[in-house]
Amino acid sequence: MKKGISVLAMLALVQWLGAMPAHAEDTKPTPTAEPQAVADKIAVQIEQIRGLAFKQPVKVELQSTEDFSKYVSRELDEVVSDSIRSHYGLIVRALGLYRGPPIEDFSGMMTAVMTSQVGAYYDPEKRSFYILMGELPEMMQGVMYSHELYHALQDQYFDLQRYMKPDAARGAEPFSGDTQLARSATVEGEATYMMSLWMMQKMTGKPATREMMTQVVSMQANMDMNQLREMIKQPQVAEMMGSDLNDAMAASADIPSFIMDSMIGVYLKGLNFIFAIQEKGWPAVEKLYTEYPAQSTEHILHPEKWLAREAPANFKWPKFEKVAALEGWELMDEDVLGEFQWRVVFKEQGFAKEAEAAAAGWGGDRYAVFKRKDSEATLLLLRTSWDTEAEAREFAEVYRRVQATKNADAPVATRLLQKGVDVFIVEGGDEAAIDSLLKVVRGVKRART
Repeated sequence: MKKGISVLAMLALVQWLGAMPAHAEDTKPTPTAEPQAVADKIAVQIEQIRGLAFKQPVKVELQSTEDFSKYVSRELDEVVSDSIRSHYGLIVRALGLYRGPPIEDFSGMMTAVMTSQVGAYYDPEKRSFYILMGELPEMMQGVMYSHELYHALQDQYFDLQRYMKPDAARGAEPFSGDTQLARSATVEGEATYMMSLWMMQKMTGKPATREMMTQVVSMQANMDMNQLREMIKQPQVAEMMGSDLNDAMAASADIPSFIMDSMIGVYLKGLNFIFAIQEKGWPAVEKLYTEYPAQSTEHILHPEKWLAREAPANFKWPKFEKVAALEGWELMDEDVLGEFQWRVVFKEQGFAKEAEAAAAGWGGDRYAVFKRKDSEATLLLLRTSWDTEAEAREFAEVYRRVQATKNADAPVATRLLQKGVDVFIVEGGDEAAIDSLLKVVRGVKRART
């Protein structure tokens, strides 16, 4: 995929050290071999593990950081709206995803993030994958190659571009951010699982059993950046990683935590999801592309809900230009947060212990973030739905504390109303208009898709 791996390679190394049997291969770094020869060899191994042959060879190329930066800039221009690029810092702060220093240059920040963290990536448009980190120990090279080669295999059978983008020519609605994240987690999680199977087979010299992979998957799925940083302080680990990956880990300390959480979550929560679905065999995994894609990150975090085909509620805002209470406000962004990002919000606002439980039972949401036309003041309208009244109440209780934290330095008008399984939220704007705005949020219709 167009996302690449670097921190993921570090997580794989942690997994390797944690599960390494006594007769594993020598762990000392070896010089990086010629890329295409390594790729061709690993491609054959992937075919054997997956039981699926490549339809055509996959080309691998080295790419400079400068060329990759240009590529990232083009991608950002293509997929991110002008409004979001211009107001990104205000949007993520209003949503509660971020509490740090102001983010003023979205494109520059994201280009820096990607160039520091991506070690390799697959480009479905060119049907090739690119290596940015050329000096890697043998195992780390194999980790990256197996992951990106598997993306090529996915693409050859399931057309990743079509899977990741709705068919606008046929009138398809754009995916929500949460649906997009769920699809990314599917694609990246499956490639991460294949990478893990390849790695364990290389370590042991025989195919990995599901029993063996249970421990490996659990270890990765529950790893966070703080644990990873502690592991990498060990001299043996730093030596095995090589200078490129050590530099990437050092750079990650300057990246906002909500971005790192999302980047890693796509791979590791996706891995856990794919592992659960694959228990029923690879044909079950293929249904994620051919029959019923994951609809939300709730599916990724709770595979049983995907198996039960439990779809989230879909909400659609009214035409904002017809809402009198919104006169003087400009819409910056409107989308779906989803269960995974709700966990991130709670964690960012200081409620990490409550995050998983408070986000559980998510049944759907829709947010709209506005900016006052003559200032930097923001307004958040938020409509959420939960599976049960008890879960809605639990979310509301924790979110009231989130509101107090978010607005501690600059208090704003707020409303939070829980009614049955629904929770309606308004933050910002004039106190005189807030009841009218709450009425707008309450008026959004709820329909299962």
